[in-house]
Amino acid sequence: MAGTAQVRINDQDMGITEAVRCMPAGVLTTIETGDQTSGVTALVSNKDELTAESVSINNVGGFTGSYNAGLGDTATVTMIGRTYEIAGTANGFDTAKPSFRTTGTFSIKVSC
Repeated sequence: MAGTAQVRINDQDMGITEAVRCMPAGVLTTIETGDQTSGVTALVSNKDELTAESVSINNVGGFTGSYNAGLGDTATVTMIGRTYEIAGTANGFDTAKPSFRTTGTFSIKVSC
């Protein structure tokens, strides 16, 4: 469905949101879901193949963290039609215990 996103954090379904913005600029596409208090921002490249350059998770399902290409963890991106599916592992913290570092898994299915 165009203009919707389904986000899963640590295998917990966060539901579907229509707060989606997709902004292409050359070979990069910035994808934003949610708002400033809770949401995800992903930067996807299609230069040679689809790759996730970065994913930033802000207070979604009690997790805040980020993934950055080349810094150890991996993320995958697939695209069917206009729907991206981005999945991987992010480093961050549980918002209830911000002084303890942890990792979280993410899966974002977003239609632009």
